[in-house]
Amino acid sequence: MNGRKLLVLGVIPLVIGVSACGSDDDDGGATEIDAAMQEFEFTPTDWTVAADEEITINLENEGSVEHEWVILQPGVEIESEADLPETEEELLADFVYWEDEVEPGDSKTLTFTAPAAGTYQVICAIPDHFDAGMEGTLTAEG
Repeated sequence: MNGRKLLVLGVIPLVIGVSACGSDDDDGGATEIDAAMQEFEFTPTDWTVAADEEITINLENEGSVEHEWVILQPGVEIESEADLPETEEELLADFVYWEDEVEPGDSKTLTFTAPAAGTYQVICAIPDHFDAGMEGTLTAEG
């Protein structure tokens, strides 16, 4: 095989691999992301989306217990679960930008409007899950 054919054959898998990573908005952030959950981690742990755009998220709980994918509000970041309020009402009103939970073995495809440009902490707010390591970062670009 000559060098030109090798170059073309090497580029085709690269193009296919890049196109499978989700769709991108003109601003550079994805408009579709995937998040797998298991004990006690997210895969991946970092997501980049288009700010202020409608985002499709594919949540898959590969674990044996319920998990949540929670984006904290702008300016809110916790270091431990002790930083969270005691009631769910306070949590939802003062800490949560967007959230959903998935039962073990289930998956969901949902949409939400991404927050303004910035970096946001993503957690599982089920007791003991964040402290066990369920944390990530959502970056909204735009």
